[in-house]
Amino acid sequence: MDSEVNALERERRAAHNAGTLIDLIDTNFQRNGLRFPAEVLIEASSAWFKDRLYHPDPKGALAARCSIADFYRNSGTALDPGHIIICASASESYGLLFQALAHCGDGVALPRPGYPLFEHVAGYMRLRTSFYETRFEQRFCLNRDAIAASLTPATRFVVLVSPNNPTGHVASHAEIDQLLALCERHNLALICDEVFSDLLYESESLPRPMSRAADAEVVVFTINGVSKLFASPDLKLSWIAVSGPGQKVQRAVAELELANDMYLNCSPLSQQLLPTLFGAGSAFRRAMQSELTARRGILLDTASRLEGLDVLHPAGGIHAVARFHRPQDDERFALALLRHSGVLLHPGYLYGLDEDRFVVLSFLKERALLHEGLQRIAEFLRSAM
Repeated sequence: MDSEVNALERERRAAHNAGTLIDLIDTNFQRNGLRFPAEVLIEASSAWFKDRLYHPDPKGALAARCSIADFYRNSGTALDPGHIIICASASESYGLLFQALAHCGDGVALPRPGYPLFEHVAGYMRLRTSFYETRFEQRFCLNRDAIAASLTPATRFVVLVSPNNPTGHVASHAEIDQLLALCERHNLALICDEVFSDLLYESESLPRPMSRAADAEVVVFTINGVSKLFASPDLKLSWIAVSGPGQKVQRAVAELELANDMYLNCSPLSQQLLPTLFGAGSAFRRAMQSELTARRGILLDTASRLEGLDVLHPAGGIHAVARFHRPQDDERFALALLRHSGVLLHPGYLYGLDEDRFVVLSFLKERALLHEGLQRIAEFLRSAM
């Protein structure tokens, strides 16, 4: 019902119907011109359908898990294929972890700002949430004291998202070492969400907690998948890679395998395609990273000329956080911008940025539309500030 639609969504629909909408929070890779080559998938799918045979494995198809292990080995991190669980999505991966390895009333510490989905998934699994703050003034770097303050006697997990959505922060080796030390001290597991792992703009490689997990005596659950790596969210394939001290890893894998066996949500066809994606996808991944680097450049070039608004340069991912020079109602600003300019941004409070000073945008939009949308924002700011 329209009465249940919030004001921002009503304005978005109006702009869409009027043909003026430029959605700068749209994060659908395929809708924004990034698609894995169809002919590669068609050929591999045809071969599978000729001899299709359903033979489920509660951890996921071995060939698919081996291709994931090869992916990490090529980046310098050894991983046993037996310590990988294949799921249908990153959100399902979170749900599986919370369902299999926690009890009602246990806690999870989440980053703020952060993607609101995690809080909802934890709530569905009857977990309590707490939040550790990161600050615009510190480029959203991790703060050990803030993380420690977010922990309670019920906490079982700490979540790290790197590259972060929406801040674009990429955790450094030093930050990861501090986080692992904190987890070891409090006997906590670390969930590392690295779904934007390929999209780095200020470093050549992604620091990974999983590579330090065993030495740190911490169980690390690394979540990734094909949605962002290969611009293929429709294939619905994600994974949990478990790293750390041997006996703890074995127990965690056994619990996750049992829980995953109840659903087996990931399509066998998608699992069959995964080695093909990794084998034939290197050039596509490089091209997509290059293209998004160019789109980020458009954002940063325009951002330097936005009056009254500072855009923090994202080190990774596809989002950026912008801060007003003066406090103002973020939702009211987003509504006015959408109504007068047809450009959709998100008010910062949706991500836990609650100081009435922030908006969030994505630079995933194709170059011409991204440039046009940013120019409209600049014009609106000149008239409104």
